[in-house]
Amino acid sequence: MKNLLLILLATLAITACSSNWEYKTVSVSGESTSKFNPNTFSVTDEDLNLFGADGWELVDVYTIEETVHPNFGNKEYVTGLRENTRTASINYVFKRRK
Repeated sequence: MKNLLLILLATLAITACSSNWEYKTVSVSGESTSKFNPNTFSVTDEDLNLFGADGWELVDVYTIEETVHPNFGNKEYVTGLRENTRTASINYVFKRRK
């Protein structure tokens, strides 16, 4: 969450400093977080080429993580599972000249 906030603040700062650019963020996630499969994320070359044809340039990719099995504030409560987070979405940041 902290990283997301820093990315958003940086994007806002860049946008405020440079009025020559516009930005777009495209989020790709599983259809349902309860049936999440990290291998279902996909953006094809054709998808990226469509953005490129409209003048959009891919400038960054970042993920959003989510808690899968909360430990309810108790470090000893693990329920046999060690991984507690998973990728909820992959976000693609594009820019183009106004």
